[in-house]
Amino acid sequence: MANKRKRRAARRRPVIQSEKYSIRALHEDREYGLYWYAWLWKLLRPLLIFICSVLMVIGMVSIGYDRVYGAFFAPVAKDNAEVVDFQIDSGETVAQIGERLEEAKLLRNKSVFKYLVQFKGLTNSLSYGVFKLSPAMNVDQIIEELTSGSQTNERVITIVPGWTCEDVADYLVEIGALESRAEFLKLCNNVDLFVGSSYALRDAQNAGTLAGRKYALEGYLAPDTYRVFTSATAESIIRTLLNQHNKVIDAVYYAQDAGYYTDEEGYHAVEAFDTGLTMDQTVVLASMIEKEAASREDYARVSAVFHNRLRLGMKLESDPTVTYPSGEHRLALTEADIAAENPYNTYYVPALPIGPICNPSVAALEAAQSPDMDFINQGYLYFCATEPGSGQLVFSISREEHDANVAKYRPLWEEYDRRQALEAAAAAQQPEG
Repeated sequence: MANKRKRRAARRRPVIQSEKYSIRALHEDREYGLYWYAWLWKLLRPLLIFICSVLMVIGMVSIGYDRVYGAFFAPVAKDNAEVVDFQIDSGETVAQIGERLEEAKLLRNKSVFKYLVQFKGLTNSLSYGVFKLSPAMNVDQIIEELTSGSQTNERVITIVPGWTCEDVADYLVEIGALESRAEFLKLCNNVDLFVGSSYALRDAQNAGTLAGRKYALEGYLAPDTYRVFTSATAESIIRTLLNQHNKVIDAVYYAQDAGYYTDEEGYHAVEAFDTGLTMDQTVVLASMIEKEAASREDYARVSAVFHNRLRLGMKLESDPTVTYPSGEHRLALTEADIAAENPYNTYYVPALPIGPICNPSVAALEAAQSPDMDFINQGYLYFCATEPGSGQLVFSISREEHDANVAKYRPLWEEYDRRQALEAAAAAQQPEG
């Protein structure tokens, strides 16, 4: 039985015949079998090698470009979109402009700026003036802006009410409008040069009250916001301020408009207050009001106090007139301050000081002409500051009430002066730049 099973199994097994594998059979297998795409690989392989090589080169170039762009061409501060004024003066070279751009932290590299401007042939397209630039601009955008003709040959200046001639000079030098503080202040005493440009200055000259003033033009440089040429000189800026002051005088001192009030009987014109002051005296009083008060309401009240004292022949005793000659800013005066014999000190002179102590606003000039009539009629004669920095004043009719107010607030003034002195001393010890 076992032999029969072996014979049947042998009959069922396939017979494997050995056959020699020829070259032709191999080619046929590669053509129609596993290697049928060999001819396509021969074509694609060089192309794929070329593409990979190109991609590698592009990658290396891209990395190199990013590094070079970041080091020389990219914005200094991409996230800082703050716009600043950049002025190019007439006659500046491309190299000088690039150096100042780098110093202003608007460029990464001044040499790249110079070579790009020259390479693009834009040297003659750069023009002087004031341009709006930002640290977020790259070198190409900056060049485009500087050659686009978008510059302005004007600058904006703002003269703040209450500033003195010295304050104005410091401000103009600080913003780069002027180079010399001394030149500006010297011109502020050149009466002959400007007397034809100012009504009030001419009025003071005719009255013979200019002699002895710290600055002849003090009080006549109208506070306002102006547009002036970037090339404007100190003289031209002063004339602009004086011309504006003339317009203010026309609107305030020569105003013809009368106020009106109503009652059961109808409309009535408000009788204008007769100050008895000349044009120049009005400017002097307005400058004192400007320095004493911080609000329009208090302007009129302070004016009323001064007018009441003038009519009674009392000294005005205004603290800012004491510190004006020295340029100091203190709230608490000493006995020596009050006793100083100078023509500005209203604790010493019997009436108005010899001249204005600042350049007053329109509101202060209006208050000098139109004091608070309730305070006039009630006879207010005193006022003093309250907490330093609050801008608040406290008014009183009697000397006793005033002395009580001074005793209450004087310690606060002294502490404020002490802190200001310490801060000024600390600032003076700081290295420049």
